[in-house]
Amino acid sequence: MTVFLLLAFIVVIVVRLMPGRGFLGDGGESRVVYVELGSATFGVMREVGLYYGSLTAAQKFSVAPKVGGELKQLLVNIGDRVESGQILARLDDEEFRLLRDQSGHNVDLAEAQYAEAQANFSLAQSDMNRQANLAAKRIVTQSDYETAENKLRQAEARLMVAESQLSAAKSQLADAELRLSYAQISGVWPEGGSRFIAERLADEGALLTANAPLVTVVSLNPLLVVVEVMEKDYPKIAIGQEAELRTEAWPGEVFRGRVARVAPVLSAASRQARVELEVANDDLRLKPGMFTEVFFIFKEIKDVWSVPQDVPFRRQDGFVIFVADPQTHTVKMLPVTLGLADDGRVELAGSPAIDGPVVFLGQHLLEDGMSYRLPGEALASDKGDSL
Repeated sequence: MTVFLLLAFIVVIVVRLMPGRGFLGDGGESRVVYVELGSATFGVMREVGLYYGSLTAAQKFSVAPKVGGELKQLLVNIGDRVESGQILARLDDEEFRLLRDQSGHNVDLAEAQYAEAQANFSLAQSDMNRQANLAAKRIVTQSDYETAENKLRQAEARLMVAESQLSAAKSQLADAELRLSYAQISGVWPEGGSRFIAERLADEGALLTANAPLVTVVSLNPLLVVVEVMEKDYPKIAIGQEAELRTEAWPGEVFRGRVARVAPVLSAASRQARVELEVANDDLRLKPGMFTEVFFIFKEIKDVWSVPQDVPFRRQDGFVIFVADPQTHTVKMLPVTLGLADDGRVELAGSPAIDGPVVFLGQHLLEDGMSYRLPGEALASDKGDSL
């Protein structure tokens, strides 16, 4: 009997020292739970899809000579702004000039031969007409007439040969002039506007072959961002849709992109689809190759309450939060319906105004109307506790 009374006394002491001893304490005090409080936020919630990509030039191409030769002058360098049709480099053109001059001489010779053949043809034609008149009057023999006719045909054939040779000489001259023009290397793009030299691939004095890249030209406005969108977000993407972009190069700044192209198929391996966004770059601060965070705003709701995602506590009949009353140090349980999740917070869909602090930590130990205390805070009943 003595041992039983001693054990009962020890249990009473231990329970009174526990924070939740109140059900055995004086005056029927309710069980008290330590909690941390925070504030619910009233404002805008957004459904956001975050993807990562790199900026790339909308247009990028290499400029190469159409003929081989020694690079005599390189007129641009990395970072230079260039216009369509601008001369970027020159090859040693001495050989092309000699060929052009020789072709010019051949044209002069062919023209002289053609003029001679044309004169002979005219002379033969006049003689043929005269012989025909005389033959009609029986003044000349048939043999003389046939001889004149044969000379006319020979003159006509020589004229045709001379004309053909002249045409070939002119074609050779045009080809030589074209090849000479190829010694001046330029970049041409039909859209016009400025481009920039991104790479220099050869130096002056180098011996270039035809079609060997010399410089790389890129456009910087607009730029493109390519992202691979997951299957769950693919139906939410549409051409013309806007997105927010952030880069490490310009922290804290938000740039705007617009969906320009959406792939009509998803990769069977990754279940992702290619999406290209155009990014205006009027001030040229963004550069191809920069790493980019792309935020798609799929949905936006204004004037809603939200709390951190780990605050709502699941009960059998749904989620609840606890709103604290600092005056009575008690909590009120509030059933909630969860909505959008955004940046670690979750929407309390259809929730009434929350007129007090919300329990952020310790909510899983609470019931409706239960008392609470904050860390480091003592209840009044503790001050006079004694055995």
